Amino acid sequence: MGSGDPTPPTPAAHYQYRRTPRNRLWALLFALAWVAAVVGGVYAIKHRNPAFIHLDYTDPASCPAHPAAARALLEALQEKHKGDWSPSQFVQFTGRWLALSAGLALLLGVAFVKLFQHHAAAMTKATVASQVAIPAAMAAVFLLNGQGTAGLVFGGLALLTAWVFSLWRQQIQLATRLLGVSAHGLAANSGIITATVLLNLAALLAVLPLGAFLGFAVMNGSAIPNPEREGRAECVDAQGQEILCCSWQPNSFAQGYTAGAVVLILWVFLLANQVRVFVTSGAIAQWYFAPAGALSATRGTTLRSLKHAMGPSFGSLCLSSLVLTVSQIMRQALEQAQENNRDMNLIQMCLVCLAQCFWSIVEYLTKFATVMMAITGEAFLAAGRHVTDLLLRHFLNAFASTVWFTPLVIQLATFLLSAAWALVSGGSYYLAHRGSALEATPGVNASVLGGAVFLVTFFILSFLGGILLSVLDAVFVCWAIDLDSQTISQPDVYAIFMAVPVPGRVVEQPDGDIAYGAGQQQQGGGAYQPPTVAAV
Repeated sequence: MGSGDPTPPTPAAHYQYRRTPRNRLWALLFALAWVAAVVGGVYAIKHRNPAFIHLDYTDPASCPAHPAAARALLEALQEKHKGDWSPSQFVQFTGRWLALSAGLALLLGVAFVKLFQHHAAAMTKATVASQVAIPAAMAAVFLLNGQGTAGLVFGGLALLTAWVFSLWRQQIQLATRLLGVSAHGLAANSGIITATVLLNLAALLAVLPLGAFLGFAVMNGSAIPNPEREGRAECVDAQGQEILCCSWQPNSFAQGYTAGAVVLILWVFLLANQVRVFVTSGAIAQWYFAPAGALSATRGTTLRSLKHAMGPSFGSLCLSSLVLTVSQIMRQALEQAQENNRDMNLIQMCLVCLAQCFWSIVEYLTKFATVMMAITGEAFLAAGRHVTDLLLRHFLNAFASTVWFTPLVIQLATFLLSAAWALVSGGSYYLAHRGSALEATPGVNASVLGGAVFLVTFFILSFLGGILLSVLDAVFVCWAIDLDSQTISQPDVYAIFMAVPVPGRVVEQPDGDIAYGAGQQQQGGGAYQPPTVAAV
């Protein structure tokens, strides 16, 4: 933190405004890795094989280039499928509709946050009801069409879903209040959204040259006979099916560079995600621990947190994102091993499951360690030990059995709103163009438009939903710190989280056995009301 940053009028005891650089070696390692990737990319450009572009993979001789033949084949295919759906015509007819729908999807994203902020109960009930209504509607359709078996299956699924949700009534009510907490926290720190967008753009700019270098690296190699030919003179496989005569084999440099660059790209994206979590958590912590009525304490919270992320804590974030990178690679390797070895015995399957659980726990703790780093400015490992001890000391890991429902609500709401907007966009386009003499395939265009609108809307809402969940994680850790220090920074938020049933402390019985003490539970009164703290 720079010396020019303002100090809050009443210093928050838990949020550290002045930071000491941590884990600087890992920041240096990340910088060296990125520079090495750039140097290797320049080498790949200078030593690429031009034959990669002009290669004719259908020629069994020496694979000479035949641009004229390829162009003639393309023209013949275009003439053959002249009446089929055309991407160029799709863009011509639906371009304005897609742009308008995407623009309105941004407004839908704003409404998405506002709905959870002011009508969290209605959003939660609608999401839950849809999970019962959709299979019930499918059951009715199948029964009306005389497909009794399918109708009974979907009907049973609807009844089972309704029964499960009836058992989760308390969790549903709690999820409603938690979503209100998250939405109000985001509304009070709206700069988080702008910062997140800029961070994603920065990550994309950092990855784009690496992606280009990857393309040039693949060009370092030579053409070889297709291994599927197995030495045959004809370009056929073992079953006699026609295949490409040649294939491209990257050299050892290309293979090594590709592997390293892919890992670095994953590291960059996960680093951007960790910076987002850090900035979100830091801004929310400043808002949460701000003294009542201290309006100046909540101004510039996002910018201050971003300075901490890119300054004193950048090395810690590089380390945390590297841990997540290793975790992702290991999980992918485990999944690949399961796919390649379908005949695993029971012991092997148990070992794979244990490994998957281990890496899931690592990712879970890394997320909360990043939240703690944003609040205290500790190094990554110290923050990890701190937050793990905090959770275990109060048995707040029991909170995970309840809070998992909140992400489910957001994900389902995201899917349903995206699907509804896609249906509206695609249906409106079809109704407006179904009688057009200029458009050959209005139905297909409407379907493709609906799919594109769904993807755009789903991306926007998932982006905002991820921020809401990050806000909730930060508020949860802030509440845990309050509980640990026996303070109440936000009474409304404190009351809501105290509605979460958690087991009591471990106590020793007279006979020496260990047992849990009585659980704590405090019901918050009514729906969540926004704390009286000014927005950023």
